[in-house]
Amino acid sequence: MLVTRRPEIAERARVMRLHGINRDAFDRFTAKAPSWYYEVVAPGFKYNMTDIAASMGIHQLKKLKGFQEKRQQLAGLYDDLLGDLPIILPPHPAEGDIHSWHLYLIQLKPEISVDRDEFVARMFTKGIGCSVHYIPLHLHPYWRDTYSLTPEMFPVSQSIFERTLTLPLYTRMTEDDVRRVVHAVKECLDVA
Repeated sequence: MLVTRRPEIAERARVMRLHGINRDAFDRFTAKAPSWYYEVVAPGFKYNMTDIAASMGIHQLKKLKGFQEKRQQLAGLYDDLLGDLPIILPPHPAEGDIHSWHLYLIQLKPEISVDRDEFVARMFTKGIGCSVHYIPLHLHPYWRDTYSLTPEMFPVSQSIFERTLTLPLYTRMTEDDVRRVVHAVKECLDVA
């Protein structure tokens, strides 16, 4: 989904979403006069949703506020329970802004004895799946090989990447689930 106030961006998105065709495909079938002619005016893509995906999206949007509020509540509980550990908690939104809490990222402080990969492995043995969002572009083969990029060229992003991971956060989590994750975090950091 794309939301914009700029008509030129909306029009460009309409063209690019369906192979660069300069008119909506459905206009050809629903117009009041013959309108079969279209042109490919740009090298577009196939980004239009299926009807089923659109239908699901419409119904999920009705739940958006509740989902965001639940995620915010769980993130707040994480903040409260993790605040005294040797980790950096995720940033919070500016006053008046709303955070989606799509992810709950933490950074392990450099002084702890366990590195990120070992921490994720330890959490896995406790039945808790953690992940890494996101791998910096300079480490992906296309960018790395095309532009001869090395980790040393990006010391800040490399360091943050090596210490950052996401903890589970989803709308069906309970407060007990969060407490279980936090208990595992403490054990895996050797601070339980």
